[in-house]
Amino acid sequence: MPKSMLSVIVFLAIAVLSFPFSQKLIVEDFKTYVDDYSQQEPQLPKVVKLIEDLDYLSVYRLYKLQMVGSIEKKESSTTIAGLLTKHLDAFGEEDFRDSDDRIAYSAFLAWVLSDISGKAFETYSLNEMPAYLEVFNSYSSRVRSMAEVVYKEWIAYSLGLMKEKPGAFPDVLKISNSFSSFNLKVDAPVEWEREILSLSDNRIIDALNETVAKISSKEYSVSTLVEEEISRLAIQTAMDLSQIGDAEMMSAGRELFRLWLLRSMGLIEYAPFFPESIAVREKEIAGFQLDIEPVDSKYQVLIDSLEQNPEVRTQVIEKIEMGAQLLSMKQFTPVGLIESDIADEVRKIVPIQANIMGGIRNELSANLVLSVEKSIDLWWLRVIVYALLVILAFTVLPSIKKYLVGLIILLETLYIFFIGNIAAGIFDLSLHSIVALPAFTFIFVLTVSSLLNKRKRSRILVLKLLLLVLISILPFLNLLNEQPEIAMDSFEGFYDSVYYTTLKNDVFLAPESMIRLQTRDLNSLVSSELNTLKRILRVVIPNKMNSFSTAAGMSFSVDSNGRLRVAAPAFSEYFSIENQTTYISELQGLTKDIDSFIRDSNRNSRSYSTSVSTLIATAERIVTYAGQKMREDFTNSLETELGSKPELAIALNDYHEEIDPLLENNPSPVPVKVYRVREFAALIVALLLLAITLFVVRRPIISYINLAVIVVYFFLVLPGISSLNLFVQGGSPILRVTINPSINVLFLIVFAGIIVLSVLWILLSHKKGSVGK
Repeated sequence: MPKSMLSVIVFLAIAVLSFPFSQKLIVEDFKTYVDDYSQQEPQLPKVVKLIEDLDYLSVYRLYKLQMVGSIEKKESSTTIAGLLTKHLDAFGEEDFRDSDDRIAYSAFLAWVLSDISGKAFETYSLNEMPAYLEVFNSYSSRVRSMAEVVYKEWIAYSLGLMKEKPGAFPDVLKISNSFSSFNLKVDAPVEWEREILSLSDNRIIDALNETVAKISSKEYSVSTLVEEEISRLAIQTAMDLSQIGDAEMMSAGRELFRLWLLRSMGLIEYAPFFPESIAVREKEIAGFQLDIEPVDSKYQVLIDSLEQNPEVRTQVIEKIEMGAQLLSMKQFTPVGLIESDIADEVRKIVPIQANIMGGIRNELSANLVLSVEKSIDLWWLRVIVYALLVILAFTVLPSIKKYLVGLIILLETLYIFFIGNIAAGIFDLSLHSIVALPAFTFIFVLTVSSLLNKRKRSRILVLKLLLLVLISILPFLNLLNEQPEIAMDSFEGFYDSVYYTTLKNDVFLAPESMIRLQTRDLNSLVSSELNTLKRILRVVIPNKMNSFSTAAGMSFSVDSNGRLRVAAPAFSEYFSIENQTTYISELQGLTKDIDSFIRDSNRNSRSYSTSVSTLIATAERIVTYAGQKMREDFTNSLETELGSKPELAIALNDYHEEIDPLLENNPSPVPVKVYRVREFAALIVALLLLAITLFVVRRPIISYINLAVIVVYFFLVLPGISSLNLFVQGGSPILRVTINPSINVLFLIVFAGIIVLSVLWILLSHKKGSVGK
């Protein structure tokens, strides 16, 4: 076996044995969360908290839609994935065993999102989950920080700069001991070493070995370090010469002070004009050579200037003495240079580690997806069965042709009622959106157009139109009267959840919330009007008055009562009738400015009334449905916003006048529309299909069976409405609430009317021999 291959195998074995980041453990934790979530009564605290938060998420969505609708700007758009990430962010580090547990839980949230939305749990969807990305990227950043320290430690030990072997040093890493005479302190916790070792592969080992070989082959000159330090001190000292000389003198000073510092270390025998007060402390520096010849005459001008400026000379001598003392104490070794090179090489290796982390994430994602059973929904194959029935009807079994459409609709109705989930099934929802709804719309338009035609108009058409109208309005009727169980205050704990904060932000706190946008527009409008009015009073009118004063010799004063007085001469050339065109043009200019302001002001007044009405209407919707705590928070926020400027006080008064009476009433629960209840959403689709059956199918038996199935289903689901399954929005969790139901009488009347009209339609159509008439 090749030596390189053996090294790789040994390294992988070491990595597996020291595997703190365990994909296996993450997958096991993930499956534990999934299994517990699927139980009737979950036991894990985080899963229990998640189920509670999913209800609060639905409450947030439900009330946000009711208060401000679904209009969202990109910067404030709150997807279910983002909202689940907020749930994760609410946990502290102490709520998770370790990084593996946190990664597993974030992946579990991606699975929950797929379960809620009805989409397949796939690798790409997991990798797009913000919670999963956030946790894994945070872990990757931590790994990069640890890797910098660990790789530096391993390289230092390989070079002989450390005497004690690191706790998780990879044996496949080559040891050169090229710098064993020096010491470098690098202390990486052994836990970090094991984690980085588990996340490294042969690419990292190869890069580390190349780094060790590269640094081992270099020679590090101590004299270079000495030169750099002396040059730095000489430059700092020469800066004092700016007080007495030019750039040329400062350059000469840098050279002379360098020589003095070299002499203070005993590295040269002679330095021109070396001060006797500076002690010479000899230091051995291998390989040092002087690159200039000391010549006294070169520095004579500088020395003369220093003699003429004793204060500057004293400063220079003091700095040289301090520098000389610093140099005598400093230990010059190549360790600093070696450490710098190690750091540079490690910065090149860390990106390899980042690339490895990307591969680990993809591998982990694939393993997580494979670890859970995929719920394969084969019910979409019923469409193929319907297609086969059509083929058979037109080929082998022509006798069933007259029952074909009715049979397919009947089968589909049974599927919708007892098997499918119209609120969560994407395929079912799409199918009926492109088939049932357009077909119903076509029938509706056809009926209306027939009624508009005098020759086709008949009582049965009026009956049909009435039936279609009742089916059209049924989804938007209130299924229940006001149910206190779904009022905001009824959800204990909602105000303490992260989703209440999100609701406040979306409704009235965030800069892009509807209330903030409306108050901003109102503020802009009022400020514009105020500034324009001030300009007219302070600039336009005074300018015209000053113009009149200068031309006509008029003067202005303020009397003791604060009234403006105008004094004009009895006559002047400006007042002459011959000058009429001049003073008229002045007055016309003033009139034009004032007329323009009046037009703009009237438009602003109308816009102000509209803006205030819009703001109050939005506030009414919020206050009507908000719980008591949210009412307080909203009112305080809006009062702060409108009360910040005195010019908005009138708007605040209008707000209180309209809203304060509403605050006396109890908060209203969100109305439960028929389409919001999952079981009755299926009933709506069945009624759409029933209308198609009544129009198309010529056999009354099929229509009667279809109608009977709908009635039976209605009486089956009606008693179970006490366990309310509330559909909030596509992709959102179903809100499950136990209620004491109070059925809306209007809903019962409309549904009963649909059934009665359907029976009449069948009877009349059968009597005439065709439903098409």
